[in-house]
Amino acid sequence: MRRKRKALVTLLIVILSLTMLTACQPKVSTEPDSGIIETEAKIDEAAPEAPKPAEESKEAEEKSPPDTPIASPAEPNKKDEAEATAPKPDDKSSLLVEGTGVTKTITLSLDDLKAMKDSYFEDDFFSLNSYGTKEHFHFKGIKVKAILDKAGLKTNAKNIKFVATDGYTQGLTVEQALREDYIDEQNPEKKFPVIIAWHENGKDFDVKKGAPFRLVVGQKEPEDMNKPQWVMNIAKIIVD
Repeated sequence: MRRKRKALVTLLIVILSLTMLTACQPKVSTEPDSGIIETEAKIDEAAPEAPKPAEESKEAEEKSPPDTPIASPAEPNKKDEAEATAPKPDDKSSLLVEGTGVTKTITLSLDDLKAMKDSYFEDDFFSLNSYGTKEHFHFKGIKVKAILDKAGLKTNAKNIKFVATDGYTQGLTVEQALREDYIDEQNPEKKFPVIIAWHENGKDFDVKKGAPFRLVVGQKEPEDMNKPQWVMNIAKIIVD
């Protein structure tokens, strides 16, 4: 009986020791990792490494094109310089002559007109305006005929338009523009051509106020109202 009790106590001690030993060991989980951990792991796995600053700079240098040398501006040739200094059609001190009625388009400066001494004309022109006012004006200028000849007037040309800088136009036929027998009703012995004047009553026209040219036409006959034809600031002559 004593032996049985002793064996039983020994068995209980062994069982108790085994139980305590088992309780002290760490539990090994057989469950799969949680979804959150897996997601974080996948994100970490998929995220590329940020390039190092040095490597990024090197790649940018390799991709960027080489520096392109800046071309030096071409030196202007003599033709360009001549064109730059030539009078322009809209130059207030120049007169443009163009149209199908001339062989060439020309631009005449004030100095060019003054240099045409063979066709220079100076005299007192009689005027009659729409109010019946009669008076004389002293003009210096050049014959329109000489200007047309310089542009190469064609034999089939018929009409001429004298255009002011503000767009106002005065028309004459070629025949009227070429006449040199206009009159002064108060002095019938005198004869006058059609002129482009640059000087009136003692002084040249002011270029600051527009093209310094004025169309001047005498009377065709006594009581002819000619003053309205005296258009100021003529900048262009168109021949058709």
